Amino acid sequence: MPSEKTSTRAMTGKRILNIPVGNYNQLSTADGFPSANGWTALNSGTLLYAENYFDLSGYELDDLTLVPEFLQLQDGLPYLGTGPLALDVYDVVSQERLDPIDFVTYALSGSYPGSPGSTEDWTQILMCNTRFMTPQSDFAFATLFLPATSGSFGSSEPTAVQKLWVYRIVQVRGVADAQTLNIPASRFVLGAEIIKEGDLEYMMRLKRSYELSTQG
Repeated sequence: MPSEKTSTRAMTGKRILNIPVGNYNQLSTADGFPSANGWTALNSGTLLYAENYFDLSGYELDDLTLVPEFLQLQDGLPYLGTGPLALDVYDVVSQERLDPIDFVTYALSGSYPGSPGSTEDWTQILMCNTRFMTPQSDFAFATLFLPATSGSFGSSEPTAVQKLWVYRIVQVRGVADAQTLNIPASRFVLGAEIIKEGDLEYMMRLKRSYELSTQG
């Protein structure tokens, strides 16, 4: 359905938003993998993450709500490396900014947003895709990482936040000196309906957003 003009400055109707994420292609040292190309290294170079956000401030200024219709990561190229590495990969869309170390700490313990072991509310995470990727030595020139397990969760909750945060978080297992890791470029895609809610519904959504941002 085409967008309709309203009394607001912004436009209601269908939208497709996207955020590209650059690749990561680096060699490890005795200090682990380095930060590079928009990726930040933490935990002695064993945790890599890329952070960005969808800017929804124009909708927020006009008291509009974004209703997600689909959320996905376009991620079609191979993950390659050398050495006996394994990867825990998390692709996340969140209504609030995350601490990647905290997120991975409880994720590796078997928890998820909204579970007793997490610091996030279930509605906070709109999308999370998870993969545990293990090495396959089928090629002489590099190790190919393939998913051994995969899963997904998320609320797809309508939101009125100013920023919708997106993360690619990769926990690298078995890091040693002189290993290579190539995480391919990818893209978050968000298909949504922009709507004008009633005053009460919108105020309750803002209240919930405030509670999420101040919890923990």
